[in-house]
Amino acid sequence: MMHSTRSFALAGAVFMLLTTGPAVQAQSTNVFTFQTDQATLRTNAGVLETYERLVVQTGQYCEQFNLGVMTSQCETEVLAAAVAQVDSPGLAALHAARLAEQALRVQQDAATPTS
Repeated sequence: MMHSTRSFALAGAVFMLLTTGPAVQAQSTNVFTFQTDQATLRTNAGVLETYERLVVQTGQYCEQFNLGVMTSQCETEVLAAAVAQVDSPGLAALHAARLAEQALRVQQDAATPTS
């Protein structure tokens, strides 16, 4: 069974309007789509491969909007929305683990004194 994840249609429009103003309204019809199948998501290797593809594709999707410093926020929101749309506990767990790793790195960087 193929999953076509159209997770950013509404969220994308809201994100684009809030961060860059009305000039982006015409672009907000761009919808992020991602396809995977349940068979791939049944193995840890398949979940990891799917997640890595998803990260790359969300990055490419957000780059098209030329958001500058807001690109990272776009990537984070699109990735979270896409993961939520795919019915895969393994994919959701991997995403949560990656977010926790990022938060830990941020904390460690903040605690490291600069010379």
